[in-house]
Amino acid sequence: MDAAGDKVSARTRNRMRELSSAIKLADLDACWAAGGFTRVPVPEGRSGGARKALFDSYADGVSWGDEEEVQRALGVFEAMLRRHRPDEPSPYWEKTLAEIAEEFAHDGYEISPSLKILGIGDWRPEHAREDDLAYKEALRLLRGARNQMERLHRLTKGMVEERLRDILLVALNAYFEGRGTGETYNGDGKNDILVRVGERNILIAECKIWDGAKSISDALDQLFRYVDNGATRTALIVFFRTNDPGPLIARAVDAIENHPNHESTDRTLVEHHQQWSFKNHGNGNPGTATRATVAFIPFVIA
Repeated sequence: MDAAGDKVSARTRNRMRELSSAIKLADLDACWAAGGFTRVPVPEGRSGGARKALFDSYADGVSWGDEEEVQRALGVFEAMLRRHRPDEPSPYWEKTLAEIAEEFAHDGYEISPSLKILGIGDWRPEHAREDDLAYKEALRLLRGARNQMERLHRLTKGMVEERLRDILLVALNAYFEGRGTGETYNGDGKNDILVRVGERNILIAECKIWDGAKSISDALDQLFRYVDNGATRTALIVFFRTNDPGPLIARAVDAIENHPNHESTDRTLVEHHQQWSFKNHGNGNPGTATRATVAFIPFVIA
């Protein structure tokens, strides 16, 4: 039953509950956890299996009249749609998506081709300009964090990739007010770093410790699986532990330029900021972006 002021109706929520039955339990849990939600006790006797019970344990804790919580919950629903979407065209999927979109339309929302759930008419062309500026600011913050980490050898010595990533999240969140998250679902997998402002993805970043040219190619393949029509701005952050980084960085740049998706290279920021920017075409999979920008930022650490 709908409560007064609910922004997403019980009928729509129940439709997403039905969808949860087709998503792996661990993936469903990760979708809700990435939205910052925690589980609450649910009444006994409800129908459904373990996945619906898990859905209920999170959905029952959402204040469906609170705009901030609803926006986070919509992000969860977007992740669920992406997890359910098949790799190949499917009449069943198209029918399912159309039925879900119809329910959301009754609540005043529309589902974009990239599976974003937006208020009808909410998207504006100026968002692209704002997002581009935010992306450049995110890259500036990453370069600043890189410069500090390269000076503080004791801090980074022996630190594993996940902890290095956490340092970068601290730097990003000081500016983006907690909007940067790690190990967050977008597209087909978990992103090392995702910065999302409102319903728009500002930055998707993949972090790697240098392990040869193949590791660079593999990282690019990951990034191209993560991007969608609403998230095309990415960064590849590579940590080098060496006293002679020049040749290795050159090999990394060669690996990016030799990747089959590479289109062009921008070296404008190389001399003063040690940042390369590449234009790439997408991997062609349904739902992924046709073009993506990859900023390569090398970190030389202990």
